[in-house]
Amino acid sequence: MARKSNLIKIGDAINQLFKQEKLDVKISQFSVKNSWKDIVGEMIAKNTTEIYFNEKILFISLNSAALKHELSYNKEELIKRINNFCGYQLIQQLVIR
Repeated sequence: MARKSNLIKIGDAINQLFKQEKLDVKISQFSVKNSWKDIVGEMIAKNTTEIYFNEKILFISLNSAALKHELSYNKEELIKRINNFCGYQLIQQLVIR
């Protein structure tokens, strides 16, 4: 008589744990912060003073009024770049302060 196995692959178990604890999102958020210069370019990165996430909203603070104004017109493009970097929809909205 064959026994049913409760074994699962270690990779599948880790992925399941990450999703269950939302660690995959936290790791993606950390990666975005660490790779900010690569994602947005040196000019924006140098003028960024704060980056933080709240659910699917990314908040960034800039120290340049001209850059804030310019980015306000390119929010959708920046959201696409960030989500492409992560490989899935990490953020839905961008708030520039």
